[in-house]
Amino acid sequence: MMRDAAFYFANLGADVSRCVRAAKEGNEVRYEDSLARAYRTLEELHKTSRPEAYEEGLLMLRGLALARKAPETLAAFQTSLDSLISVFSARGVHTTV
Repeated sequence: MMRDAAFYFANLGADVSRCVRAAKEGNEVRYEDSLARAYRTLEELHKTSRPEAYEEGLLMLRGLALARKAPETLAAFQTSLDSLISVFSARGVHTTV
């Protein structure tokens, strides 16, 4: 079943959110697991032939990497991420959490 870009983008947001939570808790194993899942989701997003969504997904992961280097910014990054992916929840896109 082929899912659309919105589905994968919302799931990528959920994966990145799990990364943020793990980083805040200092749980490296869970962080790496969630990051691997995020990259798998990003690959599925790439297959939807929506280059703009893929590029935004890459930017989301770059933002995560930058926020992780400056842990004091993780909370602000999480707030921005929540605002971004809440749009998809309001549209009825269901993520796999």
